[in-house]
Amino acid sequence: MTSNRSRAALVLVSLGFTAACGIDSALVGGRCRDGMAQEGRTCVGPTPSVTLITPTEPPTGAPVVSLSNDASVDVSPPVKVPDPTEKKPDRDAEVDLPPPPPPPLVCAVPLVACHGACISVASDTANCGACGKICPSNICVAGECQGAMPGDVVLIGHDFTNAWSGSAQAKVLINAISIPTTDPIRILSYEEGAPIGSVAQTKALATAGIKGRSIDVTVAASASALADTELAKRYDIVLIHDASAGDAIATGASWSTSLGGFTRRGGVVIALDRGTSPMPELLSSSGLLTVTSHVLLPDGTHLAVAGAADVVGAQVLSPYAGFGAPVSFQGVVAPSADLGWVVRATGPGSTLGDPVVVHRIVR
Repeated sequence: MTSNRSRAALVLVSLGFTAACGIDSALVGGRCRDGMAQEGRTCVGPTPSVTLITPTEPPTGAPVVSLSNDASVDVSPPVKVPDPTEKKPDRDAEVDLPPPPPPPLVCAVPLVACHGACISVASDTANCGACGKICPSNICVAGECQGAMPGDVVLIGHDFTNAWSGSAQAKVLINAISIPTTDPIRILSYEEGAPIGSVAQTKALATAGIKGRSIDVTVAASASALADTELAKRYDIVLIHDASAGDAIATGASWSTSLGGFTRRGGVVIALDRGTSPMPELLSSSGLLTVTSHVLLPDGTHLAVAGAADVVGAQVLSPYAGFGAPVSFQGVVAPSADLGWVVRATGPGSTLGDPVVVHRIVR
């Protein structure tokens, strides 16, 4: 009995010791487990070693991690310093460009292009022979207006070499070119012997000043091109620049039949006189307008619009000074219902002098 009690006591003491020390720290067979050391009646493990790692420079572009006392971690991306040599993206490449304009309308003969459609101009009184050509008689036969079809002759004593768009001088030219109702306005331009700069600027002013319609200019190969009796079928305006026509009287006479018929069928003749060509002889011999002579006026001469109700003088500022030396005309018949002195030079005391712009209606 005593022996059994002693054994039980010994077991209880061993269990209590084991519970107190834990399984890992308990003595096994009177010794500690491998890897543990005995301190008194307790088995202890090895002390963990601490290895200090010296921080190195982080690789470029890597996040920077820093440890603070409160164990917070900073993972902010690195700040990128702008590189002045770095090529910036082309912002213009990102802009949506407008679609290209549609190709020009091509119509099969005898149809013609007119405001985006192919139409017949054989009998249409609003488009007789050309887009936009209106017949006053309201009768169109085979592409030609029948009955009365008034035409026009406009003589302008201006040098357009240095004129600018929007000036009163340019407005006179634009008004004359705008007389036909066609679109495009078909112009036969006679330039033989005329100064290149004056011709180029005249065309530029016409292109810039005509709104809502286009201009189609054909350069006459020679003076004989204006002797064609079929001009009215192909052109709306015959534009005669200040040109050296050789024998002006003979040249004008060769135009008499063709330009006479052209104006009687609604055509417009515009003559530009800079005072350096025999324009008076050319016009008089052609029968378009009688002018005995012309006079070159001083630069900056003031000009007054005497025919504000005339289509050529409409909305022209008055008075105005011409660019360069204007030209006045002598021997022109007095103003009437069919002939107007649209612009005149002003003399002493603002009295009106000779005409500088003349408009004749051919009936």
